This record gives sequence, structure tokens and C-alpha cells, in this order.
Amino acid sequence: MRRSNGVFSPQERKTALWALLMAGLIAVMGMVVQQWSRPSVGPGGVEAYMTASAPGVLDAQPIS
Repeated sequence: MRRSNGVFSPQERKTALWALLMAGLIAVMGMVVQQWSRPSVGPGGVEAYMTASAPGVLDAQPIS
């Protein structure tokens, strides 16, 4: 393979540029999806995971 003045050939530089662009697109799409979706836990999603206590089970109390 013929090398130009640099370390990488023009085809290798083109491939690296496409890989960089695709990685950036994937990162941006991930951020967009994250903004549109509700958190699974935390202040925004706590209500969905609250359940009633099991019958006969006491809440934790200090032993004093």
C-alpha cells in the first residue's frame, strides 16, 4: 500500500473520519433518548416503585 506524506493513507484517514462521525452520532442519539425517557429510579420514578408493606412485617426500629 502506497503511503502519502503522512503516517496514514488517504483511505485510512477517511475511514477514521467516518468512525469518528458515527461515534459522535451515537453519543448524540444516546443523549437525546436520555432526555426523552423518564428515569427508572430517583425523584422522578420513585412513585412507580413504591409498594405496600407485607402484612405482619414491622418497619425497622432502633433497639433502645
